[in-house]
Amino acid sequence: MHRLHPLADGEPLDGRRRHQHQQQRLCSAFLEGASISRGQRLPRPDGALLARGTQLAATLLKNRAASPASRLWHAFMAGAHAALADAAAGAAAKRAPTIVTRAAERPATMPAVEPEPLQLFVRQPFTESSQEQQALIAQVLGQIDRHNGNPYSFRYLTGTQAESADTFRRSFEAATGQAFTPRAFRAHRLGLLAQAQAFVNIRVGMSESSAFELCYHIFKGACTPVLFLVWKHAPIKTTLLKDLGNLCDITYLEFERADELQDGMAEFFHRHRAARSAPARAQRPSTHS
Repeated sequence: MHRLHPLADGEPLDGRRRHQHQQQRLCSAFLEGASISRGQRLPRPDGALLARGTQLAATLLKNRAASPASRLWHAFMAGAHAALADAAAGAAAKRAPTIVTRAAERPATMPAVEPEPLQLFVRQPFTESSQEQQALIAQVLGQIDRHNGNPYSFRYLTGTQAESADTFRRSFEAATGQAFTPRAFRAHRLGLLAQAQAFVNIRVGMSESSAFELCYHIFKGACTPVLFLVWKHAPIKTTLLKDLGNLCDITYLEFERADELQDGMAEFFHRHRAARSAPARAQRPSTHS
């Protein structure tokens, strides 16, 4: 990535010029990913792709935690996925038959293309989870699924089954065909996390692995929006997990019963949709990187 998008030579940049240069590098990485995905160069990328690349660059620059290399790689992969999605939508439109109305003898308006499903990573505790907590997790997962399709559908990267200390190893082996080992489990989870467009963390008890994956997501991964669901009987006591808003887009919701989460979840997913679909606009550059 650094060979494709080298740092500026000569006098170090600072302030607004540095921010603009970083944004240009990220947008270029996005378009490079789109080019390679399409199998062609894009000397003049279309306006939609350029707008999406600019918007993504602005979003990634808000993530103070991610390293420059992580930001570049995420921008590159986002461009590749965007180009594939556009190609798939174009192919579907070509295959769709033209509908002619008898009254007007003109093509009818075709339905809008459905947005891509949200790649949703749901983190639940495993090794410290009892059967009672498993039942509560199942209720929370049910509340999350009520928003599946509103405002857009979900692709559950981690499945929809509530697990406990007695079940999660068997579930891993059944899903992957691999024998359970810490290394294999970790590689599988981080592979899923790399695809996450939103991270939901269900806290119904202490979970060191949840903290590990959350920190990886913020400091190494794409740092996409986080929804932190905290059961009132398992409050966050670890100071370093509190008030993470300066590192990522994070929403904390506290609950006693799972059905209390509906309004907060609705606000989170609709706000996330607005952020994904908002057109790129000239933004006032930050003086920080």
